[in-house]
Amino acid sequence: MDKRALPFVVPFLLFAVFLTVEGYFPAQHYLLYPVKTVVVGAVLLWYGRALPSLRPTAPLLSAVVGLLALVLWVGLDPILVHYDQPLIGRNPFQLYPPAEAWSLFAFRLLGIALVVPVMEELFWRGFLMRWLIREDFTQVPMGTYRPLSFFVTTAFFASVHDKEWPLAVIVGLLYGGWFIRTKNLGNIITAHAVTNLLLALYCLFANDWHFLSIIAPPPK
Repeated sequence: MDKRALPFVVPFLLFAVFLTVEGYFPAQHYLLYPVKTVVVGAVLLWYGRALPSLRPTAPLLSAVVGLLALVLWVGLDPILVHYDQPLIGRNPFQLYPPAEAWSLFAFRLLGIALVVPVMEELFWRGFLMRWLIREDFTQVPMGTYRPLSFFVTTAFFASVHDKEWPLAVIVGLLYGGWFIRTKNLGNIITAHAVTNLLLALYCLFANDWHFLSIIAPPPK
């Protein structure tokens, strides 16, 4: 692999490894999440100087895009998503003592609002969307639109969201469209971060934790 791709790809692959490990210990999801957040966050910082600018050029409008994505995600969930397996790890405040639950939720909030948007958008829109246009992806300007790369990237983005893939298709198109419009990776990271932050807070205040749950493996 081209060394220039490593800052875009390695954090994503590392996150995927952690997800695989969590699959073997679904009931320990909240306990493993802080480790995943710290390790992946540290790798992002390690590669920081090799990354393009992540400063948004339209932070307020990007936040509005993130809010719209949240409304679509929560509003369309009852219509488009059908959970045919039980969910594990719903409410941390029912699983752990209050002080521990707040600490674990704080890590969940930190990870989902700061680490995940950077890690995902570096890979999906910063790397894959450009690499599908040209193998030497660094020569492709941010936000370059080609139908194949745009829709293939959206499809892969949706595929990693399991049962929620219909929601991820819609939100992925929204994020991708904003990226193409603004040509700025920081804007799409900001939108993604706002969506994730508000989704976690929605779970907390609405006491509806299924958005932060993981699907239990089928019984053997």
